[in-house]
Amino acid sequence: MTSRSKRPLYDALKAYAALEPARFHMPGHKGSLFGFDVTEVDGTDNLSAPTGPILKLEELCSAAFHSKEALISVGGSTAANIAMLLSLGLNKRVLLTRNCHCSVINGMALAGHTAFLLDTDGFGIVTPEAVDAALKIAPCDAVFITSPTYRGLACDVAGIAEAAHAHGALLLVDCAHGAHFAFGSRLPAVPVFADMWCVSCHKTLEALNQTALLCIGASSPHGKEKVRRALRMVQTTSPSYPLMLSIEQAIACPSDWDGHCERLDKFKDALLGISGIRLLEQGTAFESDPTRLNISAEGLTGYELADLLIKKRVYPEMSDSECVTLITAPSDREEWYFMLYDALREAALPEKGTSSFNHASMPEKAYCAHGIDIRAAVLCESESLPLDLSCGRVCAGAVGIYPPGTALLFPGEAISSEAIRIIAPSITQKAVVLVVNGKSTFMPNMPVITVSGRRMVLI
Repeated sequence: MTSRSKRPLYDALKAYAALEPARFHMPGHKGSLFGFDVTEVDGTDNLSAPTGPILKLEELCSAAFHSKEALISVGGSTAANIAMLLSLGLNKRVLLTRNCHCSVINGMALAGHTAFLLDTDGFGIVTPEAVDAALKIAPCDAVFITSPTYRGLACDVAGIAEAAHAHGALLLVDCAHGAHFAFGSRLPAVPVFADMWCVSCHKTLEALNQTALLCIGASSPHGKEKVRRALRMVQTTSPSYPLMLSIEQAIACPSDWDGHCERLDKFKDALLGISGIRLLEQGTAFESDPTRLNISAEGLTGYELADLLIKKRVYPEMSDSECVTLITAPSDREEWYFMLYDALREAALPEKGTSSFNHASMPEKAYCAHGIDIRAAVLCESESLPLDLSCGRVCAGAVGIYPPGTALLFPGEAISSEAIRIIAPSITQKAVVLVVNGKSTFMPNMPVITVSGRRMVLI
C-alpha cells in the first residue's frame, strides 16, 4: 500500500485477511460472513481516532467533495447533523428552516440550542434575502438549512453563506440527498461555501445504507478534532468496516453521472409523450437535480399514483399529495425504465378515476422572532389527548404531512385552530396526541403536544 493508493482501507483489510489470522476478536462470526468485517486490530485503524488507512480514506473524501476536512459517519447523516449542532457548543441560537430533518431537532435538544424558525416557500426553498432579514431581527450563532430537498431542489447556498457570515453566523447544510453532486458536470454544486455540511453516500452513490460524510468547509472556524469529538458522541465505537469500505469504493470508482443524465433526458422526453403525465418543474429553486424524477398523473394524487406503480412492481422513493418522487442513479437497470414507462402509461388512462384528495396548503407564517426551547418540548413527560382538544397547547415534535416533511408545527410552538383545520383532513385514522407537561421558555406551564397518524408523523 502506498500513500497515493485510491483504496487504502481495502488494501489494509485485504492484507489482514491474507494473513489467515486466528480471530480472537469481534465480530462473533469471525469472518465467516465476510472476511473484511473486522474490528480495530493492528493495521485496520480506528474510526474514532484514525491515523492509518481510515485517515487516508477521509483525505480522499475531502478531496472529492472539495472540503477542508471530511469525517466518516456510519450513522448516516443523522449522526452528522447532530454532530454539527453539538460542535457549536451549548445553548446557542440557531436559525432553522421548517423542512429540517428530525435529527436536526434532536441535535438542537441535546445541545440545548434555542431555535428561531424560518419558513421555506412551497418548494422547500429559502433565499439569501430571507436569511438576511431574519438575522437582522434575531441574531443567531448559526443557520441550518436543507439543500437539496427530497425532490432534489437546491437553495443558493453561496448566497446564503454570504448572508450568514455577514451577521457572524455559521452556515450548516443538510445536503444528505446531494452526495452525487461531486461527480457530474450537470449536477448542482457541492455546498463548499458552507462551514459544515453532510452528505448521505447511501442515498445516491453505490454505498451501503448508513454511510455518510461530515464535511468541514474552508470558512469554518472549527478544526477536525473538535468536530470529530462531537461525532464520537453519537456514533458507535464498533463501526462497520464493510460500510466504510463501501464509501471508499463509491469515492474511488464513481459512476458515470453525466452519462446517466443523458439517459434520463431521453426517458423524460418519452414520458412527456404520455397524455396526463407531468414532470414537476424547478419552481423557485436556485438549482435542481436532473436525476430526481418528480412525476404526477392527471386526476391522481401522488399517493394514488404510487399505489398503482407498486402494483406493477415499480417502487418509488416517496409520494405526497402532488407527485411520486423517484431516486435514479447510474446503477439503475435499463429494464426498470421500461417497467416505469409502461406503469405510468396505464396510470394515465382516464378510467383510473379522479382524485378526491383535498390538500390544504400551509398557512402563511411570519418569521418566528422569539426563541423556542426545543429541549423542553421534546424531553418532558407526556400523556395523550384527542386532536380536537389540542388547540392552545404547545407542540412536542415536528408535525407535518410526510413526505416531504415541512413542519406545519414545530416542537415548542403553540397549536392553533388553523393548524388543526389543516391537519385534521389529512389523518386517515384516529390521531394520537402527545401532551407534555413541561414548561417552555416562552409559554410557561403550557402542555406540549404532537400528532401522529397515517399521513401525519413526527418528522
